[in-house]
Amino acid sequence: MSIDAAIAEALAVAMAPVLAELRAFRAELAEVRASLPPRFVSLKEAARALSVDPQTVRAMCDRRELVYRRAGRRVLVDAGSLRPPSREQIAELARSAREPRP
Repeated sequence: MSIDAAIAEALAVAMAPVLAELRAFRAELAEVRASLPPRFVSLKEAARALSVDPQTVRAMCDRRELVYRRAGRRVLVDAGSLRPPSREQIAELARSAREPRP
């Protein structure tokens, strides 16, 4: 067995309890998040969090990409549904931006 393999094995054994504790913590955190009531923010706040225009957030709501509710004429977005776009979503947005519009 090489020194690198021995170090890797010792590290894996030493880290196993830490990784198990981290998995348990993540599960507990998910339970807590699920039990909390949603926090709603304005379109402007949601746009700021996503670094996009408020009209983009409105369009995302229309496409049901974000959880939202209406309060009269106002649209309020669930802060828990705000997350940065994935690489695939960014690539799709870039493709659609390059395509000519009819």
